[in-house]
Amino acid sequence: MNKQYGLQMTYMQAWRSKEYAVQLLRGNPSESYENLLSYFYMMVLTNPMSVVSLKKTEEDLFMYAFVALYPSIKGWQYCKPVVVVDGNFIKSTYRGTLLITSIQDPAGSILPLAYAIIYSENNASWEWFFARFKDAFGEREGICIVSDRHGGIENAAATLYPQVPHCVCIWHLWNNVNENYKKNHLQLNDIFFAMAKAYTVEKFDYHMAEVERIDKRIKDYLINVGYERWSRAHSAINKTLTMTSNIAKSINAVLKAVRELPVLPMLEYIRKLIGRWNVTN
Repeated sequence: MNKQYGLQMTYMQAWRSKEYAVQLLRGNPSESYENLLSYFYMMVLTNPMSVVSLKKTEEDLFMYAFVALYPSIKGWQYCKPVVVVDGNFIKSTYRGTLLITSIQDPAGSILPLAYAIIYSENNASWEWFFARFKDAFGEREGICIVSDRHGGIENAAATLYPQVPHCVCIWHLWNNVNENYKKNHLQLNDIFFAMAKAYTVEKFDYHMAEVERIDKRIKDYLINVGYERWSRAHSAINKTLTMTSNIAKSINAVLKAVRELPVLPMLEYIRKLIGRWNVTN
């Protein structure tokens, strides 16, 4: 401002001006939350049979917001039954976490199923999210849930979908192995992924024997996780080659800048994104 316009201002004056300009463009963060109820009313009016839910505290403060658009609900039955679940931090004024479940159609294109905003990622918020998800989508034969090893996801999935296999993303599992057993991770990298992707138990056992020779603690750790949760050879169901939560990471990459917006424009951006993807695919 000084160089271009000769305007003398302090750092705080510049910061407040920038914040004001951003608010003019994006809207007031507090008002964004206040308008959620009206926004959801219009969303259901213009997208009939969609499922939305808003939960507040007794003091009328925001807790959770959930959206499942009807095209996603209708498309669910035609897609692969492997649901990938992930959460990512919101970077706007009031923070929080954006939760997204997604799936792939038979051609491999991504279809976001449901998304939600929660004030805090814990057992209660994940259980609320899965309850709303079950209301919207129910269950299907061969359904499987894939995620990282977040305790909230594991507990909520076990409560709301006790009969549904909950599988672990092999990349997240490998990162956990790296953090806990750093000494031998370079030797084990190729072995671990060959073991996870092996089609036969015999091939799996061959690679597990290699792991045991290098570091028996890692074998014990993987036994505790459960072979059926990450090994293709031991999987109780057909995961249709989905071994990772990469499709969720793809959506998170698309929404990276959007997570800085107030809640209302962020939700609206996601709604339009799903619409564009549906038209394209």
